[in-house]
Amino acid sequence: MEQEFKWTADRAAYDRLCAELSCGSETVTEMRATYYDTPDRTLRARKIGLRLRQENGVSVCCMKKRGGERTADGLHAHAEYECPASSIEEGLSTLPAQGADPVLCAELAHAGLIPICRTSFRRLARLADGGAFTAELAFDQGTLASGGREMPFSEIELELKSGDAAAFRAFGESLARMHGLTPQPLSKLARALQLSETENHDV
Repeated sequence: MEQEFKWTADRAAYDRLCAELSCGSETVTEMRATYYDTPDRTLRARKIGLRLRQENGVSVCCMKKRGGERTADGLHAHAEYECPASSIEEGLSTLPAQGADPVLCAELAHAGLIPICRTSFRRLARLADGGAFTAELAFDQGTLASGGREMPFSEIELELKSGDAAAFRAFGESLARMHGLTPQPLSKLARALQLSETENHDV
């Protein structure tokens, strides 16, 4: 189960947090992702996101299933399965080995998946040592695109990598209050879909 805080914020806020926290060296990753669904939006109805993303030129397939847990301070919790893959078809054949539902993956492989939106952004990231846990502090800035429209975005994510989940959650909630960080309740996928659809469905 992946746990992460997501806040709408600018580069200056990220730099302030990096200066305050005990962080390692910074990595820079260029991200280009295409999200897929069936023509009748089966995945959206089941609150599942399926994407193929280039990360500094390395192709990775990822499936996320949203849970119901979310806090006022921007915490998101969901199941996530990821594997190297050069195509969405290859990803669906490999994801079950990472824990994804094999029946669902087999169904999707024959469902005529179509691209529904895209994201393009640069991620700056550092590992932060919280004592009882380790987390990745990241700043994402780029564009979301769907239905021929684009929207810029920038946000900070704090993702638990290892250690005590309760300590991580308390730390993230405290960080949000101390720095007045604005929670971002929607995933990148949900925000991209808002560009072409009037209803909001967070997946």
